[in-house]
Amino acid sequence: MASIIGKRYGNAIFELAEDGDWVSVLEEEIEVIKVALTNDDLMIFLTHPNVSLTDKVSVIEKSLKGKVRDELVGFFCLLVKKGRCEYFSDVFEQIHINIDKYNGKAKAYVTSAYELSDTEKKNLVKKLSDMTKNEIVAIYKIDESLIGGLVIRIGDKVVDSSIKGSLNAMKKSLLENKTA
Repeated sequence: MASIIGKRYGNAIFELAEDGDWVSVLEEEIEVIKVALTNDDLMIFLTHPNVSLTDKVSVIEKSLKGKVRDELVGFFCLLVKKGRCEYFSDVFEQIHINIDKYNGKAKAYVTSAYELSDTEKKNLVKKLSDMTKNEIVAIYKIDESLIGGLVIRIGDKVVDSSIKGSLNAMKKSLLENKTA
């Protein structure tokens, strides 16, 4: 899940794209930026305290100029100037979330205690689509510690119907009543 800072910057660039009517190209340009900027050596350079801000911005401009629109070059230069390089991946994540939402899609992270059957997956996706009014892209994970049930996360919303979650809630309730 993207950090608060990543969300703010990701939302800002998405709004800029929406206002400028270039959301359709934003996703492919963000992929170009990801390839250019998610290099371990480059991140060490961009976060190194002994490298001047001018050199850092120059590297960003040389890496991106002519490959993506100037608004995005300026935006990532701003992140460098503000010392926010470590939030690049969070910004990318939030931009993708916004693009999916704009296109009527949502990712659902589904954790279950066991492998769900194809029928269960299909029924779950249909119910989630009906609830959210979005096309659901489900990402499944198994966590046997849940004992049973599901934990579903769509964006910032989490629904925990697992036995583990119920037991933890019961434990918390009992402890609160004991101290009262």
